[in-house]
This record gives sequence, C-alpha cells and structure tokens, in this order.
Amino acid sequence: MTKSLARSIYRKVAHAWEKQRRSSLSIRTSDDVGASPTVYFLTPDHEFPAGGIRVIYRHVDILNAAGIVAFVLHHRPGFRLSWFENDTQVTDLSKVLIKRGDLLVVPETDLDYLARLKAGVRHVIFNQNSHLTWKRAAAEAKDLYQASKDLAAVITVSDHNKEMLNCAFPNAVVHRVHLGVDPDLFSPGDQMSGRRIGYMPRRGSSDAKQVIEILRARGMLEGWELVPMEGMTHSEVAEQLKSTMIFLAFTHQEGFGLPAAEAMACGNYVIGNHGFGGKEFFLPEFSAPIENGDVLGFVRAVEAALSNNRAQPGWCRDRGLAASRFIRSEYSMARERREVVKTYNEILTQTQSGEIVPSGEVRPPSAAPSDNSSLRLPSLLVV
Repeated sequence: MTKSLARSIYRKVAHAWEKQRRSSLSIRTSDDVGASPTVYFLTPDHEFPAGGIRVIYRHVDILNAAGIVAFVLHHRPGFRLSWFENDTQVTDLSKVLIKRGDLLVVPETDLDYLARLKAGVRHVIFNQNSHLTWKRAAAEAKDLYQASKDLAAVITVSDHNKEMLNCAFPNAVVHRVHLGVDPDLFSPGDQMSGRRIGYMPRRGSSDAKQVIEILRARGMLEGWELVPMEGMTHSEVAEQLKSTMIFLAFTHQEGFGLPAAEAMACGNYVIGNHGFGGKEFFLPEFSAPIENGDVLGFVRAVEAALSNNRAQPGWCRDRGLAASRFIRSEYSMARERREVVKTYNEILTQTQSGEIVPSGEVRPPSAAPSDNSSLRLPSLLVV
C-alpha cells in the first residue's frame, strides 16, 4: 500500500468517525438563571497546533482577568491543549449546563451545533476565517447569521473577514477585534539573522515544493539554509523565526494569517501569499505580496530579495525590522485585551438582564468543572 493511499484511507476513516461523534454530542441547557453570566467558548479538540484555537484560549484568559467568567468548552472530558503552556480555565460538554444569562461562543466551523441548539440560548459566532463559514450547516448559515433571535453578535479578526461577512449577511452585527502578537515570544533576535529561510510545509505544500525546487534548480539557494517549521511547539517556532532572515508564506484563504505576522514581528522579510485576511499587514514597503498560485512570481520575488541582500548586505534585515515595528504597534497584546473586553462587555450589557461581574472579581461559573486543573485562574492582567 502506498503512503498516499494510506493517507487517503486514514482521512476517510477519520472523517467518518468525526461525523458520527459530532452527531452524538449535544450542548445541555437549562431555563434556570445563573447567579452571574458565564461565557463558554466551544472549542475543537485538535491535538495539533492551530493558531485559531490558541486565540480562543487567550480570549478566555483575557475575559477572566477582566472579571468576566469564561471557560474553554471542549468536547472530550479532561481534554486540554498541550502544545503551548497555559493555565486557562477549561471544561467540557459533559460538565456544563448552560443557563439563561450565559453566553455561548461558537466557532464558524461549528454551525451544525447552532442548527440544533435549543431556542433561548444567547450566543456569539466567533468567525476567525470567513472562508470557512459554509464548512458545516451551509444551508442554514443565512438564517443562523441574520435571522436567529438568539444571536447576540458575530466577532471576527480581520477587515477582510468583516467585509466578507457583511456582504454575505448584511443584517448581521459584526464586530472586529485585532489579534495580538506576543512580543515576549515574537521579536527580532539580538544578532543579525543568518542566511536562513523559514517556511511551514503544511501550508500550500504543492506551491512550496514547486517554488523550492525551481530555486534549487537555478542555484539560488546555495549558501542558504531552508528551515521547515513543522511539528514544533509555539515557543520553538518563535525561536526559529528569530534566527531566520526570510519567511515564505504559502497560504490560500486566511482569516488573518498569524504565521506571517509572527514572522514579521521577529524581523523576517516575508515573501508570499497574504491569503486575503493578511492583506492589511502584508504591505509592499516591507514585504513581497504574491498572487495566490503564482509560482513563477514567487520564485522571482525570492530571487530579487536574495540578489538585493547580496548587493546591499542588510537589505532584508532592514525591511524585516520595519515590518516588526508595524506588527508590534498595530497588533499589540494591549490592543487585543482592550478590544476583547470592550466587545464582550457591550454584548453582555445588551443581552443580559443581570449585573455584569465587576472588574477584578471572578465568580464561580454556572456549572463548575469537577477537576481542580480546570479551576486554575490565569495570571494575565488587563491594562
């Protein structure tokens, strides 16, 4: 059996198992009113690194630090992300009873849960990639986004997402929050980056292979080290990005494009696809945006960067540092905290009849998890 056939069979089996599992899961609700509102973020149980899920964990931390009780709501009992350090409040569907006054936050890929959710449960759709809006429950998406009386708001993370959602669902209330890039992890190294080129093989693998092989055939990569970033923790990726000079972004349709933004924050000259969601920061002053699928244009942009850096040592570094200043200014952690707290405070004020939990006070959730690990509070402070 070939590897490609084995992968195909595995994907089909995994898809069938996931479909059966999803159909059997349910979100339990109650008509009782809780002592204080709790925000539950329904979150996929993905074992592998995924920037969007890490964002959910961070937003739960931000809300708890601001005095708004929030939990990551996983499917499987005892599940928690382990590919980055966290002490985020986590629970699961078996432990939670969502009461009136609580707020359920559902990712854009879990619309099928909303389609069978009991009426009266106030909820938010957290859409981090508008291109995935119709992945599940496509036929019901229109009603779920703009006809549901229980939808409090839609929250998204880029101008592109917001424009696309406003176009598809003109009656929906869509809030945009800016994601933050952590400067403690993603910042330029102390020394000049070496002749290293980073990329992520799992993104746009077909284009990546073509571009790299053409560059090799033309002898352009002699003296340069290619750094595939795969199977690494978040902190390991950050360390690698501090040591690379150029980052190649092979993407298709991104909601925002955190890897490219994080590479810029580390001082990389980024070449590649903005995936539409990253168009707002993929600026030609300090990066080289390439049209999706344009392999030849990609190769020529890499050659131009290498030639310019050879003729003017520091050419890539200067542009990478300009990109870093832009990212760290526009996408600061402080800005993300302010916007997340402000957005959820507004939503809770509009949809809850009870008092908002005062800043600095953390009250018990509607249904507290039974394991102690889920009760640890984050140390993040809102400024």
